[in-house]
Amino acid sequence: MTLMPSPRISAAGPTLRALALASSMLIPGLAFAETAVTVASDADVGHVGAAYVGATSASKVITLSVVLPLRDAAGAEDFAFHVSEPGDPLYRQYLRPEAFAARFGADANDYGTVRAWATAQGLTPGEMFTARTVLPVTGSVAAVEAAFGVKISDYRDAKGRVFYAADRDASLPPGIAGKVVGVIGLSSKAHFVPLARTKPEGAAPLGIGTGPGGAYLAADLRTAYAVPPQSFAAKTQTLAVFEQGGFDPNDVAVYIAKNKLPSVPVVVRGVDGYGGGIDDPGVELEAVLDIDMQIGMNPAAKQILVYEDGFAESFQVDLLDSFSAMATDDTAKSISVSYGQDETLQGATAIKAENTVLLQMVSQGQAVFVASGDNGAYGNSPRDSSLPLNVADPASQPKVTGVGGTTLFTGPKQSYEAEEAWNDLGAGDGATGGGISAVWKLPLYQKQRQYPVTAYNGGSTTMRNVPDVASVANPLTGVAVYSQLNGGWITIGGTSVSAPLWAGFYSLANAASEGFGFGSLGFVNPALYHLATNVGFFFPDFLDIIDGSNGVNDGYNLPGFMAGINYDNTTGWGSFNGAPLIPDLALITPGTGKSPPGVPTEVKATATSTSVTLSWKPVSGASGYLIAGVNEHTGVTVPNLMQKITVATYTGLVPGTAYEFSVASVSKGGLTQAAPVIVTTP
Repeated sequence: MTLMPSPRISAAGPTLRALALASSMLIPGLAFAETAVTVASDADVGHVGAAYVGATSASKVITLSVVLPLRDAAGAEDFAFHVSEPGDPLYRQYLRPEAFAARFGADANDYGTVRAWATAQGLTPGEMFTARTVLPVTGSVAAVEAAFGVKISDYRDAKGRVFYAADRDASLPPGIAGKVVGVIGLSSKAHFVPLARTKPEGAAPLGIGTGPGGAYLAADLRTAYAVPPQSFAAKTQTLAVFEQGGFDPNDVAVYIAKNKLPSVPVVVRGVDGYGGGIDDPGVELEAVLDIDMQIGMNPAAKQILVYEDGFAESFQVDLLDSFSAMATDDTAKSISVSYGQDETLQGATAIKAENTVLLQMVSQGQAVFVASGDNGAYGNSPRDSSLPLNVADPASQPKVTGVGGTTLFTGPKQSYEAEEAWNDLGAGDGATGGGISAVWKLPLYQKQRQYPVTAYNGGSTTMRNVPDVASVANPLTGVAVYSQLNGGWITIGGTSVSAPLWAGFYSLANAASEGFGFGSLGFVNPALYHLATNVGFFFPDFLDIIDGSNGVNDGYNLPGFMAGINYDNTTGWGSFNGAPLIPDLALITPGTGKSPPGVPTEVKATATSTSVTLSWKPVSGASGYLIAGVNEHTGVTVPNLMQKITVATYTGLVPGTAYEFSVASVSKGGLTQAAPVIVTTP
């Protein structure tokens, strides 16, 4: 007897009794007892309705992720909340990976038992992650079928791509199933899902950057967004990106040279035994884009870690195992992900598994910035009247910062003029992702002052809203990156640009916080929402984007979401206004109850035609100093300086111009500002 899948696979597998009775004939060497237990998996993700091709080769090697539960999931959730909440006694009291594992991680004995069972089934266990919640296993299709009680076949999707998928959820012996909450990787429907978009050939650019074809270079973006250089000089910040394959390091070197940036080490960290190599031109372009944007925003970065996992054919496995590796290493505090797919396609099992690892990362003070998607409010699911709107995972995860996309308009010398929500759906060229999660409840940070701040412009008052923030993403106002494999200099956009830009910007604020001795900023959403709803708008932290939408009126009467004042589901709170936001983030300190430092005294200023040097006496108990200035004629601010020394010099000023400067001493007890001084350049 041979059980063949029907040409159109059904989401519902056979009953457990039917599986048990047929199992010994279905898969040679498999004899499940009738008590076998079904375990949640991604077996049916995205392949309902796909065309059956044939049985997958038994010798084909695939990688799965077996997921174990946290020993104290409720405790981990509670800790992650308190350690991220400004003013909480636990704020920024992060754990190391070993401490997280000891308090909340999966049971070590259960992990050992599952690992030993997998080995006995002819599977090869992979990297051992500290928290023990994810166990990668690799083996032939024949071994996977025998171990998990499934039949794996090939299918063809509507776009012609062939992928494999199991015919049912995994089944495990009771002694193993009771220790496992999910199996990821039984479908490869989602493979490469980068979110970058190149400028359409022949399209006229809207941006006026200084790069090839009018695209923006790194300095253009730092100028437009008023981004000061990294504070405290030392290269302290390690950033990371997730990639599904390799890249050419020379491409990054060309970008650095073109932008006149210092060399930043780019270190590859293979996951699941991945040995590098360029597997896909689109992934290569995505990788160099992500790296370039992080370096471009923070040229003083210590290093960029590239977590590459291109071995598995499942995006869910690659992402989950890479998150686990990042959490285990606990080296990078600022991380960006420029990949994603609809929650409906990602599957509940993978989404929940990601959340478990993200809990660990939040508890360790790691911040993850994720692209919200490039297809507007609709995502990539088949659109119909019953499910017209979608948001992307992992951007919709409540423990990441979802980043939307804008169209950026600049004036002379790349000065900021305006932004609007990126939307070129009418031309078929994409739009910023954003909307309402169908999975996650409204996180507390989206409910400030006892009212959901997400309700202003049509957002949900009960479910997680996406994105949280935004920055440039429209390919027509795109950035210039170099990829020899893809033809050289390319103008590129998508939320793949905005996510690593935010990660790079965050690392600047993190450097300032650590420089003051306040520790890492950690998961930043609670602080961002706190600043957006509690800080005055004389120098706003966010560039609020009030124009545009992320939908089209295509007959479903659900054209997406509109931008508007304050929070909206196209661009969140908006893009970063670097000069005020960096110190405002850095100076959100734990509630220590300490007194503020003394007032800086004997503040003096001397000027040349293009520079001003300030000096003052040291203040006892001060962790450092914040210096701010403004052009009295134009009202334009000069970059804030954050430092420990008591001398500060501003250069590049305008001759014959009056400037007002203020110096403030900083400690965990707060900030104390001296009377401003006014000086005129000769």
